[in-house]
Amino acid sequence: MDYTFLIWLFGAFLVLIVAGVPLGFSLFLSSWLAMAVTAELAPELIIQQTLKGIDSFPLLAIPVFFLAGELMNRGKVSEHLIRLCLVLVGTVRGALAHFAVLVSMVFAGTTGSSAAESAAMGSVFIPNLIQRGYDRAFSVVLIACASVIGIIIPPSVFMIIYGSFGNVSVTALFVAGIVPGVLIGGGLMAIAAWQARRHGYPRERETRASLAEVAGAFRRGIWPVGAPLLLIGGMVGGYFTPTEASLVTVAYTLGLVFLLYRSLRVKDLPDMLRRTAAQASIPLFCLANANVYGYLLGLYKVPDTVGEAILGLTANPHLIMLMVIGLFLVIGTFMDGVPAIIILLPITRRLAEVADIHPLHMGTVVCVTIALGLLTPPYGLCTLISCSIGKVDMKDALRPMLPMFTLMLGVVLLLGFLPDLVLFLPRLLVPDLVP
Repeated sequence: MDYTFLIWLFGAFLVLIVAGVPLGFSLFLSSWLAMAVTAELAPELIIQQTLKGIDSFPLLAIPVFFLAGELMNRGKVSEHLIRLCLVLVGTVRGALAHFAVLVSMVFAGTTGSSAAESAAMGSVFIPNLIQRGYDRAFSVVLIACASVIGIIIPPSVFMIIYGSFGNVSVTALFVAGIVPGVLIGGGLMAIAAWQARRHGYPRERETRASLAEVAGAFRRGIWPVGAPLLLIGGMVGGYFTPTEASLVTVAYTLGLVFLLYRSLRVKDLPDMLRRTAAQASIPLFCLANANVYGYLLGLYKVPDTVGEAILGLTANPHLIMLMVIGLFLVIGTFMDGVPAIIILLPITRRLAEVADIHPLHMGTVVCVTIALGLLTPPYGLCTLISCSIGKVDMKDALRPMLPMFTLMLGVVLLLGFLPDLVLFLPRLLVPDLVP
């Protein structure tokens, strides 16, 4: 192994990150610098691997899902779902906090992006939670944690990328993401209920809604739920692929905002398309450059070396899974999940092979674990967005985050140590995709 090359590759990357260079450029520059200084590799290799990093049919779903999320957010579709929730269970103490989690879970079936969901849900719920008497820091943290569900419940950008590059069915990963998403959402609602009783947070209604109110709210508020149902049902039934599912989701969302709710006009589309292109370009740019970095690691057999070193210590699948969870928890504190998955994918695949861990099991655990990095400082993108909306310092959000983060970490550990918890639903719904 050429250790000089790896020193340049890792050293340059760390220096650039510490210097504040954007992640995509850090990946590109460190790869180019290591090749230029120490390796006898053709410069054209960088261009080839960059293009190869985004030359994948399933990746077409990423910008399309971003467009669906933009349509939902700009079309204020969540407001109709909120009204339905208020009518149905508004008499429950702390109902607004429960609605925030529930709406995030439904929106997760449309946007595929936790950052977009954090901004959209935060702008809707955080001011209302604070106005209704909820603790400011608790409100911010609840929305940040709930928005992470958007990268776990399908569609998930992380799962699209892991499946595309890890030779794992994206549809099977989507189905496997349902259980951890529901577990996290249910746990957050339980914490919200405990806090509501402890602090006396208000009910949204004092009396039960009449049948006429329920019928009216149901008539307009039930339609957003159709997006994730159509998405999962279509893929499980074999009617369309994840990429085709993204187009179906956009078509369904266009019908909601233009025909049913009439909350958008045709002249709004050019601006939304520009915003979608800008949002989708960031993960795709990182993805292209991360593929170069990951290719160089594979070329110099870093995954094999790491796998053999760990195998020399232990072959216990539970210990190896614990190492993988710890690795991605650390990586997620300072790096976005997209390049982290691509860079470390060869290593995780090798570890899954030597420990005889099912690829779908490993992929699901990796995607859920790296999602937690959206909460933890210094990166913590979802926490930063929510803190910005709620005008809360990051340090003040850490204490109320502790029970929620502990819950989410507990779910990750359950997934890691109980493979059947991950695999039973895919084996039930899409058995042909789970070898």
